[in-house]
Amino acid sequence: MKDKINILIILIGLSIGAIGAKFGLSIAVALICLLLLGAVILLDYEKTVILLGIYVFIDYLIRNIGGLAVLSGIWDELMFLGFIVIFIYKLIRYRKNVNYKWTPLDFPIIFFVLVGIFLVLVNSPNISIAIEGLRAVVQYILWYFLVVQLVDTTKGVLKVYWVLTSVGTILGLHGIYQYIAKVEMLGNWVDSGEAITTRAFSIVGSPNILGAIFVLFIPMGMALVTSDKNYIRKFVAACMVLVMAGGLFATMSRGAWLSAAFAIAVYIFYKNKKLILPLILCGCLAIIVIPSLSSRFTYMFTDEYRYKSSKGGRIYRWSEGIETWSENNKALGLGLGRYGGAVATNNKLSPFYIDNYYVKTLAEMGLIGLGAFILLLICVIRWCSMAIKEESDNRKRDLMMGLFAGALGVIAQNGVENVFEVPLMVTYFWLCIGLIMVLKMEKVDG
Repeated sequence: MKDKINILIILIGLSIGAIGAKFGLSIAVALICLLLLGAVILLDYEKTVILLGIYVFIDYLIRNIGGLAVLSGIWDELMFLGFIVIFIYKLIRYRKNVNYKWTPLDFPIIFFVLVGIFLVLVNSPNISIAIEGLRAVVQYILWYFLVVQLVDTTKGVLKVYWVLTSVGTILGLHGIYQYIAKVEMLGNWVDSGEAITTRAFSIVGSPNILGAIFVLFIPMGMALVTSDKNYIRKFVAACMVLVMAGGLFATMSRGAWLSAAFAIAVYIFYKNKKLILPLILCGCLAIIVIPSLSSRFTYMFTDEYRYKSSKGGRIYRWSEGIETWSENNKALGLGLGRYGGAVATNNKLSPFYIDNYYVKTLAEMGLIGLGAFILLLICVIRWCSMAIKEESDNRKRDLMMGLFAGALGVIAQNGVENVFEVPLMVTYFWLCIGLIMVLKMEKVDG
């Protein structure tokens, strides 16, 4: 038996060496990592979901390592297929104890996907663009199903929880460094009338999307502080929250600031309503005391900001989006992938991102599509809030609250950004919603 194992190891090594010689060292290293990862996953399939937690790092590395860049457009689809294979393995390996787990959100998600397919079939001036637009809208929502199926226990949820908050902490440290070092911005992200000279963007490439990550993860860090009885872990989690808050400040993203304040307020409302007023007072005091905060907010109320925003900024883009929708088919929209988002701008069908995911959805999918999307979000809010209300275990309830508060913050930020245009943000959002459902369905704590 040992001889067979040794022979197998030698053959695998030779195969990897041959692949490395033909395609490069980076591909060979990636293959070794995949094999090791596969072995770990077979021993504990719940660990698979940790890969989603480090999505932002995987995406960055693949896009910036020469030999792996060829996979930049398809790596997440390949990982999705890999997750399906692992789920099938789970069903076969544990067939006596494992069944498909149905959740209250299955039908609302499927209904939204079917509405998207319907709109492609009946309103597609260019079928390839419509399919690309549909993929951008629905593909990453489907992660929800695999998260629910692959994570079974509170212990599994906590592993992902700590990974996500660690990711946020690393990005926070990087963002703070960029702000202190005054790293050159990648775009024209500051109005000429403002005194701000730099905005952190980390490896994400956008200060607003980096801010959205902190909006989602900061309440989760707070949940780790309040739910854990171990004082060392409480301290570590508190430090993570402070670092992410620093990173959030460094983004200079007003939309992210307001959305994070809303998310934190939601968490505190669930935890202790009496702390809401002190939170508001602390926020107002911070705006008064910190010059960067006050100047960034007060600039929004100047005549100069209103003028520039109405001529080429958010107000202009929102107005253009609504006007374009009103001049076309109001029920069906212009067609998926045709206005205000990544697919439209890449295909030169839209001159800008509309910076409001709901207006973008209205323009592309019409009242039917926006209605289906709003219905989906209502179902998410309803079922997640019910899960929190019905949970009797304080630790699990805090964990749910952290996930839900962050998700609500992202829903709010979509009103001023195209947050769901970014695959990593949609993935993280539905990962968090999936974890709430896992906690809800778990009967016996793992």
